[in-house]
Amino acid sequence: MKLYINRKKSGVEATCDYNPTDGTFVVLKGSKVSAEIAHSEKFRGAGSIEKTRAGVVRDQIVTKDVVFKSASTSANFVTGASTNGLEAWKDENGVSLKELRK
Repeated sequence: MKLYINRKKSGVEATCDYNPTDGTFVVLKGSKVSAEIAHSEKFRGAGSIEKTRAGVVRDQIVTKDVVFKSASTSANFVTGASTNGLEAWKDENGVSLKELRK
């Protein structure tokens, strides 16, 4: 199932292939991620995002598919900040993953 995160303010235009059978989220090659990564005491995932982006993101563009095991981890990778993946990832009609799972 194709899911999307689009945020005009940060320039994010990401596509994910979600497999409900095995629970994987694949952020697809060509997705555009945020330029900034939030570094704060509340958000401890900045280092993990930097590590994951190393070698797979160039000029904000994902250069190869990246597999994640959770909606939020994949959304954090894309947005560069703490993000509720169930709310952020949406289908082509704008319906959130949280709603789609109901």
